[in-house]
Amino acid sequence: MSDDAVGAVGTEGEGPWPCYRHPKRETMVRCSVCDRPICSDCMVHSPVGVKCPEDARLPKSARVSLKTGRALKAVAASLGSGTAVGFGYYFLLRGVGFFFLAFFLAAGIGYVVGEATFRAGGSYRGRPTAMIAVAGTVWAFLFPLLVLSFTAMGVSLQGVVFALSGQSVINWLMMIVAGFFAWRRNR
Repeated sequence: MSDDAVGAVGTEGEGPWPCYRHPKRETMVRCSVCDRPICSDCMVHSPVGVKCPEDARLPKSARVSLKTGRALKAVAASLGSGTAVGFGYYFLLRGVGFFFLAFFLAAGIGYVVGEATFRAGGSYRGRPTAMIAVAGTVWAFLFPLLVLSFTAMGVSLQGVVFALSGQSVINWLMMIVAGFFAWRRNR
């Protein structure tokens, strides 16, 4: 097999062939569109097979993005569901007081806020909706505390500091667990 035949498309003979972008690397994989040999650093996995970087690029019109309207709906859903499950979490925690149950409740908060954000965002998965969902879980843990603090001490900086500093490490761990589940639901 001549070098010209391999360099162009590499259709002759059985592999391995040199990668079209890295000639010193041999590969047995070809692009599913143009049939060029591609090494593991060049290959891009797509729903319809392995492609070279040039063929894997989508035109701008085909790229999925989170539109402003959907992002605003996702923020509203995240804050709304976070408010509801946050108050429910503290209500159940005060009534039951069972420590181990708190981890399950935190995972549930993360899942509920993540799911609400996912659906309101038009089933868009990506960093923007994941960050919105995590913010909603943080809101779920902090907003009820701030409301309780403001009702007891009035709206002041001291009330905010008291609400945030009075929390145990366990509560911060619960917030991290919930944030993880919300992030995973949207990534």
